[in-house]
Amino acid sequence: MTSFELIRKAIRYEPVPRPPVAVLDGYNWFLKRNGMTDQDLSAMSEDDAAAFILSQYDRMGSDLTYVGPLASGAVRETLSSITGHRPPFPEPSEAEGMSAEDIFRQASEHPLCTRLAGLLRAMNTRLAGRKPILAFAAGPLTSAAGLMGMETLMTYLTEDPEGMERVLDLCTEITVASLRFQLENGATGISIADPVSAVNLISEEFFARFSLPRIRRIAGEFRSLDIPVMLHICGSSAPRIAPLVGSGINIYSMDDVPLSYAIEQARGDFAIFGNLNTVGVMLSMPPEDVYARARELCLAAPTGFILAPGCDLPPDTPEENVTAMVRAARSLRKPKISLNPDPEIVKTVKEGLKQKGGYCPCRLARTEENKCMCKEFRDQIADPDYEGFCHCMLYYKSYEEE
Repeated sequence: MTSFELIRKAIRYEPVPRPPVAVLDGYNWFLKRNGMTDQDLSAMSEDDAAAFILSQYDRMGSDLTYVGPLASGAVRETLSSITGHRPPFPEPSEAEGMSAEDIFRQASEHPLCTRLAGLLRAMNTRLAGRKPILAFAAGPLTSAAGLMGMETLMTYLTEDPEGMERVLDLCTEITVASLRFQLENGATGISIADPVSAVNLISEEFFARFSLPRIRRIAGEFRSLDIPVMLHICGSSAPRIAPLVGSGINIYSMDDVPLSYAIEQARGDFAIFGNLNTVGVMLSMPPEDVYARARELCLAAPTGFILAPGCDLPPDTPEENVTAMVRAARSLRKPKISLNPDPEIVKTVKEGLKQKGGYCPCRLARTEENKCMCKEFRDQIADPDYEGFCHCMLYYKSYEEE
C-alpha cells in the first residue's frame, strides 16, 4: 500500500495497516540539517531541487510531501507592482475593482510561479503517485495579513468590516486560482495554513463571519477531486473544530487540543493531523519519550488520524526525535511471516530441524533460545524497523502495506 492509499483510507475512517505519519512543511528543518538556505535550494535546477526535497521527506519517513509558498510570494509582488505599495493594501479601498483572475494571470508569469510549476512537474514525475504533493495556500485571513500587515488587518476588521469582506473575497478567489494552477502542474493535494484564524487572535464571531465561509469556498472547490485538503490553525484551536464540519476540508491539522476531543468533534467528517507539541515534545524530550507519546496517540485513534508534530518543526529538533515519531507509527504495522520462496532452502532447513528435534540447525547449542522460531527472530518480529530473513533463512518477515 502506498502512502497515498494510506492517507486516503485514514481520511475516510477506513481500517489502516498503520497510522499515516508526516511532518507539517518541514523545509526549515531539513534545510538546516543540510547546512542550506532557501537561496541554496533556489539555485538548484528544478529537477535537482525536486530530487533533494523528496529525498528529505523520505529520510524523515513522511507520508506527505510539500511545496513552498512560491505562489503567495508571486501574488504579493504582483499586487505591489499594481498598487505601488508594500504591503500592497494599506487600506481596504485599494482592493476595490480588482479581478482575482487578472491578478493571478499576471502572477502566474512571475519567475516564482514559473519555478513552482517546474518543481511540481519534476516532483510529480519522480513520485509517480506514491505520496501526495501538497500545494500551499494561506487561509483567507492569513493571506490578507500578508497583503495588509497584521496591525492594519486587525484594525479594519473592526473599523471597516464591509471593506474587509471585499478584501477577503478577493484573497479567497486568488487562492482558488493559485491552487488550481498548482494542481494543474502536478500537485496532488492541498495544504491551507491559516494561523491568523487562531483562537488567541480572533473571536469566534470574527471566525464565523470572516474566515469560515471563505475556508468553505476554497475547500469546497476541490473536495470532489478525492485528494487531501488540509487546514492548519495554530495553538489551542478546540473551538474551531466543530464549525469546520461540512466545510470541505478532509484533514484538520491541530496543535494544542486533546486528541479524543478533536476526534469526537470532527464526527468522522475529516481526519485529525497532529498533535505532538513541537517544543515540549519534539524539540525537548529524549527519543524514547517521543516514541512513547507518539505511540500513545496512535493507539488512541486507530483510524481517522495522521500522526505528526502539532506545527512546523523547530529547526533544532533532533533528528532522532523525528525518527522516534515515525517508528511509533510503524510499530503498529502487523508483520507478515512467510516461508522462504526457494523450496530447496525450505526443504533443507526443515530436514535439519527434524534431525535436531526442532532446534535451529544453524546453531550448535540446543537451548530454549535456539528452538524454532528462535529468540533472535522473535525479537526481529517485534522490531518495527526489521524486515528480512531469520538466521537460517527459513522464514521471512515483511510488511504488506509498503
